[in-house]
Amino acid sequence: MMNGKALSLSADFVRVLKAAKRAWQAPVRVAASSELSNDPTIYYLAPDYQKPSGGIRVMYRHVDLLNQAGMRAFVLHQKPRFRCNWFENDTRITDIQSTTVRRGDLLVVSELNVDLLAKLPQGVRYVIFNQNSHLTWLRNGDSSSSAYMAGPDRAGVLTVSSHNQEVLRFAFPDCRIDRVHLSIDPQMFYPGTDARPRRIAYMPRRGREDAEQVLAILKARGALAGWEIAALDGLPHHRIAGELRRTRIFLAFTGQEGFGLPAAEAMACGCYVVGNHGFGGAEFFHPEYSTAVPTGDVLAFARAVQDVLAREAGDATWCSERGKRASTAILSTYGEEQERRDVVQIFSEFLNVPARMVA
Repeated sequence: MMNGKALSLSADFVRVLKAAKRAWQAPVRVAASSELSNDPTIYYLAPDYQKPSGGIRVMYRHVDLLNQAGMRAFVLHQKPRFRCNWFENDTRITDIQSTTVRRGDLLVVSELNVDLLAKLPQGVRYVIFNQNSHLTWLRNGDSSSSAYMAGPDRAGVLTVSSHNQEVLRFAFPDCRIDRVHLSIDPQMFYPGTDARPRRIAYMPRRGREDAEQVLAILKARGALAGWEIAALDGLPHHRIAGELRRTRIFLAFTGQEGFGLPAAEAMACGCYVVGNHGFGGAEFFHPEYSTAVPTGDVLAFARAVQDVLAREAGDATWCSERGKRASTAILSTYGEEQERRDVVQIFSEFLNVPARMVA
Protein backbone atom coordinates (compact mmCIF):
# COMPACT_ATOMS: atom_id res chain seq x y z
CA MET A 1 0.00 0.00 0.00
CA MET A 2 1.32 3.46 -0.86
CA ASN A 3 1.80 5.58 2.24
CA GLY A 4 0.76 9.25 2.56
CA LYS A 5 4.29 10.52 2.04
CA ALA A 6 4.72 8.61 -1.21
CA LEU A 7 1.26 9.59 -2.42
CA SER A 8 2.00 13.27 -1.84
CA LEU A 9 5.32 13.10 -3.66
CA SER A 10 3.84 11.13 -6.55
CA ALA A 11 0.88 13.48 -7.05
CA ASP A 12 3.05 16.57 -6.86
CA PHE A 13 5.71 15.17 -9.16
CA VAL A 14 3.08 14.31 -11.76
CA ARG A 15 1.71 17.85 -11.55
CA VAL A 16 5.18 19.35 -11.98
CA LEU A 17 5.88 17.13 -14.98
CA LYS A 18 2.60 18.13 -16.59
CA ALA A 19 3.40 21.79 -16.03
CA ALA A 20 6.84 21.29 -17.53
CA LYS A 21 5.35 19.65 -20.57
CA ARG A 22 2.90 22.49 -21.11
CA ALA A 23 5.56 25.14 -20.63
CA TRP A 24 8.50 23.65 -22.47
CA GLN A 25 7.20 20.89 -24.70
CA ALA A 26 4.91 22.80 -27.00
CA PRO A 27 6.16 21.99 -30.52
CA VAL A 28 8.99 24.29 -31.53
CA ARG A 29 10.42 24.90 -34.97
CA VAL A 30 13.64 26.40 -36.21
CA ALA A 31 14.49 27.53 -39.72
CA ALA A 32 18.04 26.38 -40.50
CA SER A 33 20.30 26.37 -43.52
CA SER A 34 23.69 24.92 -44.43
CA GLU A 35 24.65 28.27 -45.98
CA LEU A 36 27.41 30.17 -44.21
CA SER A 37 26.33 32.95 -41.86
CA ASN A 38 27.54 36.43 -42.75
CA ASP A 39 27.44 37.47 -39.11
CA PRO A 40 27.91 34.60 -36.61
CA THR A 41 25.14 34.74 -34.04
CA ILE A 42 24.15 32.84 -30.90
CA TYR A 43 20.45 31.98 -30.69
CA TYR A 44 18.86 30.82 -27.43
CA LEU A 45 15.70 28.92 -28.35
CA ALA A 46 13.09 29.73 -25.69
CA PRO A 47 9.41 28.76 -25.36
CA ASP A 48 6.70 31.38 -25.78
CA TYR A 49 5.68 31.19 -22.14
CA GLN A 50 4.27 34.23 -20.35
CA LYS A 51 4.42 32.99 -16.75
CA PRO A 52 7.35 33.24 -14.31
CA SER A 53 10.03 30.70 -15.19
CA GLY A 54 13.54 30.90 -13.81
CA GLY A 55 14.93 28.90 -16.72
CA ILE A 56 13.66 31.35 -19.33
CA ARG A 57 14.91 34.32 -17.33
CA VAL A 58 18.37 32.73 -17.26
CA MET A 59 18.32 32.47 -21.08
CA TYR A 60 17.49 36.17 -21.34
CA ARG A 61 20.29 36.96 -18.93
CA HIS A 62 22.84 34.98 -20.96
CA VAL A 63 21.86 36.79 -24.15
CA ASP A 64 22.33 40.12 -22.38
CA LEU A 65 25.78 39.09 -21.13
CA LEU A 66 26.88 37.88 -24.56
CA ASN A 67 25.82 41.11 -26.24
CA GLN A 68 27.53 43.17 -23.55
CA ALA A 69 30.70 41.20 -24.29
CA GLY A 70 30.50 42.05 -27.99
CA MET A 71 29.02 38.79 -29.21
CA ARG A 72 25.88 38.89 -31.32
CA ALA A 73 23.10 36.99 -29.52
CA PHE A 74 19.30 36.76 -29.50
CA VAL A 75 16.54 34.93 -27.68
CA LEU A 76 14.72 32.99 -30.39
CA HIS A 77 10.94 32.75 -29.89
CA GLN A 78 8.27 31.17 -32.07
CA LYS A 79 5.81 34.06 -32.47
CA PRO A 80 6.76 37.44 -33.94
CA ARG A 81 7.17 40.16 -31.31
CA PHE A 82 6.78 37.73 -28.41
CA ARG A 83 8.68 38.87 -25.32
CA CYS A 84 8.44 37.75 -21.70
CA ASN A 85 6.90 40.66 -19.81
CA TRP A 86 6.77 39.28 -16.27
CA PHE A 87 10.23 40.73 -15.58
CA GLU A 88 11.88 43.89 -16.84
CA ASN A 89 14.16 43.38 -19.82
CA ASP A 90 15.33 44.93 -23.06
CA THR A 91 16.95 41.70 -24.27
CA ARG A 92 17.48 41.27 -28.01
CA ILE A 93 14.62 39.14 -29.34
CA THR A 94 13.88 37.51 -32.67
CA ASP A 95 11.53 34.81 -33.97
CA ILE A 96 11.60 31.80 -36.26
CA GLN A 97 9.69 33.54 -39.03
CA SER A 98 12.33 36.22 -39.47
CA THR A 99 15.46 34.22 -38.60
CA THR A 100 17.41 31.40 -40.23
CA VAL A 101 20.14 29.67 -38.24
CA ARG A 102 23.16 29.01 -40.50
CA ARG A 103 26.62 27.47 -40.45
CA GLY A 104 28.81 29.59 -38.22
CA ASP A 105 25.92 30.38 -35.87
CA LEU A 106 25.25 28.59 -32.58
CA LEU A 107 21.81 27.30 -31.65
CA VAL A 108 21.29 26.86 -27.90
CA VAL A 109 18.46 24.50 -26.95
CA SER A 110 17.08 23.27 -23.64
CA GLU A 111 17.15 19.68 -22.45
CA LEU A 112 13.52 19.39 -23.60
CA ASN A 113 14.12 20.42 -27.21
CA VAL A 114 17.02 18.18 -28.20
CA ASP A 115 14.78 16.21 -30.57
CA LEU A 116 14.92 18.98 -33.16
CA LEU A 117 18.72 18.77 -33.36
CA ALA A 118 18.55 15.71 -35.62
CA LYS A 119 16.69 17.83 -38.16
CA LEU A 120 19.38 20.50 -38.44
CA PRO A 121 21.43 20.65 -41.64
CA GLN A 122 24.96 19.34 -41.35
CA GLY A 123 27.32 22.08 -40.24
CA VAL A 124 24.84 23.96 -38.02
CA ARG A 125 26.39 23.77 -34.57
CA TYR A 126 24.44 23.55 -31.33
CA VAL A 127 24.78 23.81 -27.57
CA ILE A 128 22.56 21.93 -25.13
CA PHE A 129 21.73 24.13 -22.15
CA ASN A 130 20.50 21.61 -19.60
CA GLN A 131 19.09 23.49 -16.61
CA ASN A 132 17.50 20.43 -15.01
CA SER A 133 19.14 17.06 -15.49
CA HIS A 134 16.01 15.34 -14.12
CA LEU A 135 14.12 16.39 -17.26
CA THR A 136 16.74 15.10 -19.71
CA TRP A 137 14.76 12.03 -20.76
CA LEU A 138 11.26 13.41 -20.17
CA ARG A 139 10.31 14.07 -23.76
CA ASN A 140 11.96 11.42 -25.90
CA GLY A 141 13.35 8.86 -23.49
CA ASP A 142 16.50 7.09 -24.60
CA SER A 143 16.49 8.86 -27.97
CA SER A 144 17.40 12.10 -26.19
CA SER A 145 20.78 10.61 -25.32
CA SER A 146 22.01 10.68 -28.92
CA ALA A 147 22.16 14.48 -28.89
CA TYR A 148 24.79 14.32 -26.14
CA MET A 149 27.07 11.99 -28.07
CA ALA A 150 30.19 13.38 -29.69
CA GLY A 151 29.75 14.82 -33.15
CA PRO A 152 31.18 17.62 -35.28
CA ASP A 153 28.12 19.84 -34.76
CA ARG A 154 27.85 19.53 -30.99
CA ALA A 155 29.69 22.55 -29.63
CA GLY A 156 29.07 21.71 -26.00
CA VAL A 157 26.75 21.01 -23.09
CA LEU A 158 26.09 23.53 -20.33
CA THR A 159 24.37 23.18 -16.98
CA VAL A 160 23.77 25.32 -13.89
CA SER A 161 24.61 23.34 -10.75
CA SER A 162 27.13 20.86 -9.45
CA HIS A 163 24.35 18.27 -9.05
CA ASN A 164 23.27 18.62 -12.68
CA GLN A 165 26.88 18.35 -13.77
CA GLU A 166 27.39 15.19 -11.73
CA VAL A 167 24.25 13.53 -13.12
CA LEU A 168 25.11 14.36 -16.73
CA ARG A 169 28.74 13.31 -16.37
CA PHE A 170 27.62 9.97 -14.95
CA ALA A 171 25.11 9.45 -17.77
CA PHE A 172 27.46 10.65 -20.51
CA PRO A 173 31.03 9.96 -19.32
CA ASP A 174 32.55 10.80 -22.70
CA CYS A 175 30.79 14.16 -22.96
CA ARG A 176 32.32 17.38 -21.66
CA ILE A 177 29.82 19.09 -19.35
CA ASP A 178 30.51 22.73 -18.48
CA ARG A 179 28.88 24.44 -15.53
CA VAL A 180 27.90 28.11 -15.60
CA HIS A 181 27.09 29.80 -12.31
CA LEU A 182 23.76 31.54 -12.09
CA SER A 183 23.64 34.98 -10.54
CA ILE A 184 21.29 36.65 -8.09
CA ASP A 185 20.63 40.31 -8.89
CA PRO A 186 21.88 42.24 -5.82
CA GLN A 187 19.94 45.33 -6.89
CA MET A 188 16.69 43.38 -6.56
CA PHE A 189 17.34 40.61 -4.04
CA TYR A 190 18.91 42.06 -0.89
CA PRO A 191 17.97 42.07 2.80
CA GLY A 192 16.84 45.67 3.22
CA THR A 193 16.79 47.49 6.54
CA ASP A 194 13.11 47.51 7.55
CA ALA A 195 11.94 45.46 10.52
CA ARG A 196 10.17 42.30 9.38
CA PRO A 197 6.74 41.23 10.55
CA ARG A 198 6.12 37.69 11.81
CA ARG A 199 5.61 36.42 8.30
CA ILE A 200 6.09 33.09 6.54
CA ALA A 201 6.05 32.94 2.73
CA TYR A 202 6.04 30.19 0.13
CA MET A 203 5.39 29.78 -3.60
CA PRO A 204 2.45 27.47 -4.32
CA ARG A 205 3.32 26.86 -7.97
CA ARG A 206 5.74 24.20 -6.76
CA GLY A 207 4.82 21.58 -4.18
CA ARG A 208 1.29 22.85 -3.59
CA GLU A 209 0.04 19.55 -2.12
CA ASP A 210 2.91 19.30 0.35
CA ALA A 211 2.52 22.96 1.31
CA GLU A 212 -1.16 22.47 2.10
CA GLN A 213 -0.38 19.47 4.30
CA VAL A 214 2.47 21.11 6.18
CA LEU A 215 0.50 24.27 6.88
CA ALA A 216 -2.55 22.25 7.94
CA ILE A 217 -0.44 20.24 10.41
CA LEU A 218 1.04 23.39 11.91
CA LYS A 219 -2.34 25.10 12.15
CA ALA A 220 -3.82 22.05 13.85
CA ARG A 221 -1.10 22.32 16.51
CA GLY A 222 -1.67 26.07 16.90
CA ALA A 223 1.95 26.67 15.92
CA LEU A 224 1.12 29.46 13.45
CA ALA A 225 -0.75 31.69 15.89
CA GLY A 226 0.47 35.25 15.46
CA TRP A 227 2.14 34.52 12.11
CA GLU A 228 1.02 35.77 8.71
CA ILE A 229 1.14 33.18 5.91
CA ALA A 230 1.79 34.61 2.43
CA ALA A 231 1.41 32.59 -0.77
CA LEU A 232 3.52 34.36 -3.41
CA ASP A 233 1.93 33.48 -6.71
CA GLY A 234 1.56 35.25 -10.05
CA LEU A 235 3.56 38.31 -8.99
CA PRO A 236 6.06 40.14 -11.21
CA HIS A 237 9.70 39.70 -10.39
CA HIS A 238 10.20 42.97 -8.50
CA ARG A 239 7.11 42.32 -6.38
CA ILE A 240 8.43 38.90 -5.38
CA ALA A 241 11.66 40.52 -4.20
CA GLY A 242 9.77 43.13 -2.20
CA GLU A 243 7.62 40.48 -0.53
CA LEU A 244 10.68 38.42 0.38
CA ARG A 245 12.28 41.42 2.08
CA ARG A 246 9.23 41.54 4.36
CA THR A 247 9.46 37.83 5.20
CA ARG A 248 11.26 36.13 8.09
CA ILE A 249 10.83 32.50 7.04
CA PHE A 250 10.56 31.09 3.52
CA LEU A 251 9.26 27.58 2.91
CA ALA A 252 10.74 25.85 -0.15
CA PHE A 253 8.52 23.12 -1.57
CA THR A 254 9.78 21.28 -4.62
CA GLY A 255 10.63 17.90 -6.10
CA GLN A 256 13.66 17.66 -8.37
CA GLU A 257 15.32 20.97 -9.19
CA GLY A 258 18.14 21.86 -11.51
CA PHE A 259 19.16 24.67 -9.15
CA GLY A 260 16.26 26.19 -7.21
CA LEU A 261 16.29 29.95 -7.78
CA PRO A 262 13.35 30.79 -5.47
CA ALA A 263 15.12 29.45 -2.38
CA ALA A 264 18.38 31.16 -3.34
CA GLU A 265 16.59 34.46 -3.95
CA ALA A 266 14.81 34.17 -0.60
CA MET A 267 18.16 33.66 1.12
CA ALA A 268 19.58 36.67 -0.73
CA CYS A 269 16.71 38.72 0.72
CA GLY A 270 17.66 37.62 4.23
CA CYS A 271 14.99 34.97 4.82
CA TYR A 272 15.60 31.86 6.86
CA VAL A 273 14.74 29.04 4.45
CA VAL A 274 13.21 25.72 5.48
CA GLY A 275 12.44 23.04 2.94
CA ASN A 276 13.42 20.95 -0.03
CA HIS A 277 16.63 21.67 -1.91
CA GLY A 278 15.48 19.48 -4.81
CA PHE A 279 19.06 18.11 -5.14
CA GLY A 280 20.13 20.97 -7.41
CA GLY A 281 19.99 23.39 -4.50
CA ALA A 282 21.96 21.20 -2.10
CA GLU A 283 25.08 23.25 -2.82
CA PHE A 284 23.66 26.34 -1.07
CA PHE A 285 21.39 24.80 1.61
CA HIS A 286 23.95 25.09 4.41
CA PRO A 287 22.86 24.19 7.96
CA GLU A 288 24.42 27.38 9.32
CA TYR A 289 21.58 29.41 7.83
CA SER A 290 18.89 27.04 6.51
CA THR A 291 17.14 23.76 7.24
CA ALA A 292 16.89 21.11 4.51
CA VAL A 293 14.01 18.63 4.57
CA PRO A 294 13.67 15.49 2.40
CA THR A 295 11.25 16.01 -0.47
CA GLY A 296 7.80 14.63 0.30
CA ASP A 297 8.36 14.21 4.04
CA VAL A 298 5.61 16.53 5.29
CA LEU A 299 6.02 15.41 8.90
CA ALA A 300 9.73 16.26 8.94
CA PHE A 301 8.89 19.56 7.22
CA ALA A 302 6.28 20.51 9.83
CA ARG A 303 8.62 19.56 12.67
CA ALA A 304 11.43 21.64 11.15
CA VAL A 305 9.19 24.70 10.84
CA GLN A 306 7.95 24.32 14.42
CA ASP A 307 11.54 24.09 15.63
CA VAL A 308 12.41 27.35 13.85
CA LEU A 309 9.30 29.05 15.24
CA ALA A 310 10.27 27.95 18.76
CA ARG A 311 13.80 29.31 18.36
CA GLU A 312 12.45 32.59 17.02
CA ALA A 313 10.05 32.82 19.97
CA GLY A 314 12.99 32.50 22.35
CA ASP A 315 15.18 34.96 20.44
CA ALA A 316 13.54 37.50 18.12
CA THR A 317 16.82 37.88 16.19
CA TRP A 318 17.33 34.16 15.54
CA CYS A 319 16.00 34.20 11.95
CA SER A 320 17.35 37.62 11.05
CA GLU A 321 20.91 36.79 12.14
CA ARG A 322 20.94 33.62 10.06
CA GLY A 323 19.20 35.40 7.21
CA LYS A 324 22.05 37.91 7.09
CA ARG A 325 24.58 35.08 6.83
CA ALA A 326 22.54 33.45 4.08
CA SER A 327 22.34 36.68 2.10
CA THR A 328 26.07 37.29 2.34
CA ALA A 329 26.86 33.72 1.25
CA ILE A 330 24.43 33.68 -1.68
CA LEU A 331 25.34 37.08 -3.07
CA SER A 332 29.07 36.36 -2.85
CA THR A 333 28.84 32.87 -4.37
CA TYR A 334 26.33 33.65 -7.12
CA GLY A 335 27.53 37.08 -8.16
CA GLU A 336 26.99 38.70 -11.53
CA GLU A 337 30.69 38.85 -12.38
CA GLN A 338 31.14 35.10 -11.84
CA GLU A 339 28.24 34.39 -14.18
CA ARG A 340 29.61 36.85 -16.73
CA ARG A 341 33.05 35.22 -16.68
CA ASP A 342 31.57 31.75 -17.07
CA VAL A 343 29.28 32.63 -19.97
CA VAL A 344 31.78 34.75 -21.89
CA GLN A 345 34.65 32.28 -21.47
CA ILE A 346 32.64 29.24 -22.52
CA PHE A 347 31.02 30.84 -25.56
CA SER A 348 34.35 32.32 -26.60
CA GLU A 349 35.61 28.75 -26.80
CA PHE A 350 32.52 27.61 -28.67
CA LEU A 351 32.97 30.37 -31.24
CA ASN A 352 36.76 30.03 -31.29
CA VAL A 353 37.10 33.67 -30.28
CA PRO A 354 39.78 34.58 -27.70
CA ALA A 355 38.01 35.70 -24.51
CA ARG A 356 40.23 38.78 -24.24
CA MET A 357 38.75 40.03 -27.53
CA VAL A 358 35.21 40.05 -26.14
CA ALA A 359 35.61 40.48 -22.39
